Amino acid sequence: MELRVRVARAHPSGDGVADESSDTEGWTESFADWIAEDPRPARSAVVRRERVPSGDGGMSSDLLPWIGLAVDSGAFLAALISLFGDFRGSLRPAERSAVRLIVEHEGRRYVVHGDTAEEVARAARALGIVPEPARGGGGDGAAP
Repeated sequence: MELRVRVARAHPSGDGVADESSDTEGWTESFADWIAEDPRPARSAVVRRERVPSGDGGMSSDLLPWIGLAVDSGAFLAALISLFGDFRGSLRPAERSAVRLIVEHEGRRYVVHGDTAEEVARAARALGIVPEPARGGGGDGAAP
């Protein structure tokens, strides 16, 4: 399974991600180092550093830093988000509230805001790694 991630600054109001065309803090490169050095994700992922055109529709030729990950299962997402929480905790207090992890999988994008189990579940559903829970109490009688 392929994932692509980068670290970006969020708007102060928390809605969306600001200025994805720059990574002046070098957070994505630093997070790539964290992934490579931590034994939890390093055992189950192939890490590639990528530079991708910003795709912002402008005339800019800026390349965005991304981390490409070839992983063996969706369970890797939990380790990745946990590691992001550790990474965010290492930043200056003023930066911690602004930093977000952007995760892409098969054309879907999710912006990670925290490192809780609930956030992992939301990310996995939004990225299509796990199916949405069934609505209503009824079932088809099939065993899980």
